[in-house]
Amino acid sequence: SGGEMPWTVLLFAAGSLAIPAPSILLVPPHPSSQEDPIHIACVAPVGFPGANFTLYRGGQVVQFLQASADQLRVTFNVTGGDREAPGATFCCQYGVLAEHRQERLSDLSKPLQVSFPGKALPPARERESCWAQILKPQITLFSVFPPWTKTMNPEEDATPGSSGPRKRPTSTSSSPEPPEFSTFRSCQ
Repeated sequence: SGGEMPWTVLLFAAGSLAIPAPSILLVPPHPSSQEDPIHIACVAPVGFPGANFTLYRGGQVVQFLQASADQLRVTFNVTGGDREAPGATFCCQYGVLAEHRQERLSDLSKPLQVSFPGKALPPARERESCWAQILKPQITLFSVFPPWTKTMNPEEDATPGSSGPRKRPTSTSSSPEPPEFSTFRSCQ
């Protein structure tokens, strides 16, 4: 029966890795234009003071802040700046030090959408959209490249003969679709 002990320890550790998600909110002064700073508060649940907070914007890390030892919240000060996008989606997350100096990370907050002038829009989707956005940048990078760069994939070069006919459909199929960023520009 002594051999079963490590399994219970492992299961307990795995189950306790995720800690409750923080709440995220827009705090005044609200931005009136895209040049104005955005003030975003991130609040950990009771019982997690002094946490390290990370703010994400559209899946990219924007800032890190640590709450003081007795505080549950931090306020991020972010510049709007991104003129391509009509608004921005922010998420935050916090981590606390557990035993053995390991950091435990929370689930992501719900997405906070900021439009200009600064109103917090109701989130279109719940937490999945935050995860999707954090995973998305690697995928969307490829759709921005011109079609001919796709023929440089190693798989396509490895099969001689088939790479010739394969070039034509990729360029024709991707030409009718406008690049993603042009739709944002037309909104201005």
